[in-house]
Amino acid sequence: MAGEESVELKFRLYDGTDIGPNKYSPATTIGSLKEIILTRWPQ
Repeated sequence: MAGEESVELKFRLYDGTDIGPNKYSPATTIGSLKEIILTRWPQ
């Protein structure tokens, strides 16, 4: 019964739009999360 755990993150932008929710492994580093989020950030 060992299921893979994940962390779900959702970011609300100042204009009310959202990035996510997206699921990430608990082993994901802050640096890689930053890169992922910045690529999805509207220009």
